[in-house]
Parts: sequence; C-alpha cells; structure tokens
Amino acid sequence: MNPASLKRQTAPWVVMAAAALGLWGALVMLFAVPLALTDPASWLQAVGFAASFWSLWLVFLPAVAWLAFCLPIERRRALRNLGLHCLACLLVVATSRATFRAAASFSPRPQRSEAPGGGAPAVTRERVGSPPLAFHSFRGLRAALDVLVYWSLVGVCQAILLFRSSQERERRAAELEAKLSSAKLQALRMQINPHFLFNALNSIAVLIYVNPRAADEMLGDLCLLLRRSLDSMEEQEITLGQELSFITGYVSIEQRRFGDRLRLEVGVPGELEEALVPALILQPLVENAIRHGIEPRRGPGLISIEARREDQRLRLVVRDNGRGLPGPDAGSVRRGVGLANTEARLQALYGPEQSFSFGKGEPEGCRLEISLPFRRHPVTPSLAADEAGS
Repeated sequence: MNPASLKRQTAPWVVMAAAALGLWGALVMLFAVPLALTDPASWLQAVGFAASFWSLWLVFLPAVAWLAFCLPIERRRALRNLGLHCLACLLVVATSRATFRAAASFSPRPQRSEAPGGGAPAVTRERVGSPPLAFHSFRGLRAALDVLVYWSLVGVCQAILLFRSSQERERRAAELEAKLSSAKLQALRMQINPHFLFNALNSIAVLIYVNPRAADEMLGDLCLLLRRSLDSMEEQEITLGQELSFITGYVSIEQRRFGDRLRLEVGVPGELEEALVPALILQPLVENAIRHGIEPRRGPGLISIEARREDQRLRLVVRDNGRGLPGPDAGSVRRGVGLANTEARLQALYGPEQSFSFGKGEPEGCRLEISLPFRRHPVTPSLAADEAGS
C-alpha cells in the first residue's frame, strides 16, 4: 500500500478522533464553568472534576458516533435502527451509572457541622481536593445528561449523513449531466462527418469523368483530411490554428474541382491561434459558403476567415462573395444540417456566453459570425446551458 492510499484511508479516522476529542473537551468546559462559578473551587479543580465526570465519554463518543453512522435513521430501517439506538442508549446509561456508583464509595461526601451559637448546620468539605458541592448535584442528573448527550450526538451524525447524501446526489447529477452533454456533443459532431464526407465524395464523383487525375489527387487529400479528423475525434475543443489547418486542407480539396474560381483568405493574428474553438466549427460554415454562395456564381469566388479578440471574447467571421441570401433577411432562410449543428454545439458548450448570427455581406455575398469566450483551457460542457437557451 502506497503512502498516498494509506493517508486517504486513515484521514477519516483521524478526523473522527479529533472531532470526538473536541466534543469531549466542550462537554468538560461546559460542565466546569458552573462548578467554578457556584462553588469556591479553583478553575483547575473544576476542570479536573468535570473531566472525571465525563471521563467515560472519551470511550462512548467515538463508539456512539460509529454506531450512528452504521445505523442511520432512514426511511427503510427507521424503526429497527431507532430500537437499536434505544438499547445502546440504555447500555450507555447503565454502564455510566454502575461506574459512578463504584467510584462514589471512594469520593468523600460533604459534611454538615453545627454552626456556632446553635444556628443552622453549615456544609463544609471534609478535606482539600474533595468534589465541589455542585458536583454531587450534577451526579444526580447523570442518567438524564447521558441520554441528552447520546441523542444529541446521534442527531449531529444524522445531519452529517444527510449532508453527505445530498452532496453525493449533486455530484452524481453533475456527472450524469456532463456525460449526457458530452454524448450530445459527440452525436452532433458525428452528424458533421457523414455530411462532409457525402459532399466531398459527390465532388469526386463529378470530377472523376472530367479530370480523373485531379479526382485521384482529391481522393488522396480526402483520406489525409479524414485521418486528421479522426485524430481529434475525442476532443470537443481544439486550437484555432488546428481548425484553420483543417479548413485549409478542406478548401484545397474543393479547389481541385473549382480551380481558380475558389480562393481562401485567412486573416488571423498569430497570437490567436492558441485560442480554443469547437472542433470542426468552421468547416460547415465554409462548406455552406461554397455550396450556396460560390458554386452558383459564374465568376471567381472568395471566402475569407477573420478572427479578432475583443476583451475576453473571440470573434470569428466567415465571408463569401457569392450570391448571398435567397430571402430578404436571415430569418427567412431555412437552416440546413451545417448551420443548425453549429448553433446546437455552440449552445451546448458555452450556453448564453456564445452567439451565432448570419446575414447579407457587404457589398455582396453572405456573412456568418461566431462570438464565444476567449479561452486557452478546455471548458466542461453542461446541459444546463441547453436548458437556459430553450
């Protein structure tokens, strides 16, 4: 067993022992204060007699705490566990009573002496170091005090168990939420790959009869691109530099078919390439620009990708000089798989901290914009974000 594992196993017992010792000290001081205030005994004597009064609870405290944790008062076994606690409480009271009866024979009683002049008898001590007078009064309440301490300790342990149970439920709910969100993100990403692969293979099928050599090279480039996509399949976020490298490879495949009709411009400062973005977040936008903007256009087509940082936010913009939106505004355009998928993934990853919009470009074409938090460390997805946005 390694030291770290041993430390984890012994830590709860050390904490329990320290807590029991602290509770015992609190009982001693709580008992010593009235002894010192109501009797001409010194504080040292009062603490000593209080410690002797509660000495048995040095054993009882950890034992009762252990029993309370082993026999929680829960709905399924409430009656049985309550009955066992009552038996244990009676055992504590009987043991305490028997012990103090045995000790009482060695403890001197206060003596009464006649007051001078025949007055009322005065209570005196037999010798120095005998118990304070209030000590004998508390001894008469011994059983009641034992019962009170026992059930108070059981109540504290029960509260700790309820708190732990609540924390465990919250932890499991958070883990389940993260797993569900991760599965949802993975499913959304899996929608992109077949969609992208279908369109790429369709382009190759069109080109294979026109330019077989270009189609063969395009197929090789597609294999390399798919390998790169599979390498990052388990990652929900990658650096902007990796995403741009993937986009460059994708556009080079499409350029085999479009030739000089398709050109890509990237305006991203070097310091922003380390920023994290969702994997394959730009690919559907670029593909959408090619299919619906550049392909119907007769002249040369241009797609530009820009990135800039605004305080703690990263803004990504994809523009094209294609035919633009078919409707009067973005609201009238039906979102396909690519755009709908992009919106859903952004919502799942960043919730209300993201925004996605598209509209007519200036002076022509279409403009798509993504705004998300600027981060260099991964973010944990949460389904709460989906609920907030729904």
